Amino acid sequence: MLVLADLLTAEDLGLTLVAGGADALAREVAGAHSIDVEAPTRFLERHWVMLTAGMRLRGSAAAQRALIAELDEAGISALGIGLGLVFQRVPRALVEEARSRSFPLFTVPLETAFRDIAGYVARSSLSSDLHSYQRLTSIQRHLVDALREPEPREAMVARLARMLDAGVLVLDGPSAGAVPDAERVRRRVAEREFEDDGWHVVTVPIPPSGWLAVAARRRVPLARAAAAAAVPLLAATERLAEHAREQERAVRAALLDELLELTPGAETRGLAARVASFGVTFPARIVLAEQGRLVTRHRGRWVALVDDEGPIGGRPIHGVEGVPRSYRDAVLAHERGLPAYEAFDLPALLLADADPELVRPRVDALLDPLPAPVLDALKEFFARDQDVSAAAAALHVHPNTLRYRLGRVEALLGRSLRSPATIAELMLALSTRAS
Repeated sequence: MLVLADLLTAEDLGLTLVAGGADALAREVAGAHSIDVEAPTRFLERHWVMLTAGMRLRGSAAAQRALIAELDEAGISALGIGLGLVFQRVPRALVEEARSRSFPLFTVPLETAFRDIAGYVARSSLSSDLHSYQRLTSIQRHLVDALREPEPREAMVARLARMLDAGVLVLDGPSAGAVPDAERVRRRVAEREFEDDGWHVVTVPIPPSGWLAVAARRRVPLARAAAAAAVPLLAATERLAEHAREQERAVRAALLDELLELTPGAETRGLAARVASFGVTFPARIVLAEQGRLVTRHRGRWVALVDDEGPIGGRPIHGVEGVPRSYRDAVLAHERGLPAYEAFDLPALLLADADPELVRPRVDALLDPLPAPVLDALKEFFARDQDVSAAAAALHVHPNTLRYRLGRVEALLGRSLRSPATIAELMLALSTRAS
C-alpha cells in the first residue's frame, strides 16, 4: 500500500510537507487528482490526494480554511498546493487550519507537473492492483450479465453481495445479504466510508439521487471499486425501468382514451382482453383522479378507471362498454359538487342516462331565444324556489324588474311559468346546459 511518506520521499518530485500530525506520513494514498473547483470532494475518493494551484483560494482566508475542513471531514489523505503560479508561498490561513486539524499539507514546486505526481501514484499502485483489476473485471462481467435477468436491478445487487461476501443495499431499493439498518446508513451516507455499530460501510452515489452501500463486519477488499463499477449499471437499469414505466403509462392512457370514446354497439372483445392484461377487474368505476388502474388526461381532466370500492365517481360498471356512461356520471357529479353517481337526484339521473347528441339540440332550441339577463333571471328564480323577492335580492334588481323578465320568458317561449310541465322542462334544460 502506498503511503504519504513514499510520495514525499520521491526525489524527482520535490514535495515538502508543511503541516500534518504524527500519523501524516503513514496515511494511505490511493490516488491523486488535480482539481480547482468548489466542493472538490464531490470528485475525490477517501485516501486520495488533492492537488491544486489555488485559483479559487486567492484572497480568501475563509475559503482556504473551509477547503482544509472539507478535505479532512471527507477522509482525503492530503492536500498538495502548487507554488509559483498563484501563490509564491503557502497561505497562512491554509497552514494554520491544516495544523489545527493535523491534516497533511505539502507544497509542489513550479517545475513539478501535477500529472507527474498522479502518474507516480498510479505506477506505484499498478503491481499491487493487477490482481485486484483482474478480480474487478470478473465482478463487472458478472454484473453486466445480470442485465439479462427479468429483474436486473435485484439480480445485480444479489450478485454483488455474493461476489464480495458482504451485504449490499440500495437505499429505497433492493438489498441482499446481511445489511445494517437503512435509516442509520441514510443519516451518514455522505461520509462515503464509516464504522457504525460494528458495521464497516462504504457508500457510493447513484446519479441522480440514489446511494449504493456495501456493508460487512470487516473491511471488504474491492468494496469501493466494485460498488463504483456497479453504479453506472444500476443507474442504467433505473433509466430503463423509468422508460418502461413511461411507455406503460402511455399505453394505459391510450387504452382508456379509446374506452372513453366508445360508441354504443361497438365491438369490445379486443378491448376487454387488453384491459384485463393490465389487471383491471370488474365491477369498476370512472373517477376524476390521477391514480387508478388506467389513467389519462381527457378533455382537460384527469380520468381514471378504478376498482369499485364504494360510491365515488361514476356508476359501477361490469364491462368496458360501460366506461363512457360512467365517465359522464363522474363529470356530472363533479359539476354538481356530488361525491358519486349514487348521490344523483332524479333530474341528474335522467341527464346521466340521456344521449347528449339527442338532448343538446332540444335544449338549445328551448334556451337560445332567451337573452342573457332573462336567462339569468330564470336560473335565479328556480334556484330560489320561485321566490320573487329572494331571487330579485340575489340579482340586485327590484322585484318588479324580475317579474318583467320572467314575463319576457313566458312571451318568448309562449308558455306559462305556472305550468308544472314547463317548469320541469326548463329545469332539466338548465341542468343540461350547466353540465
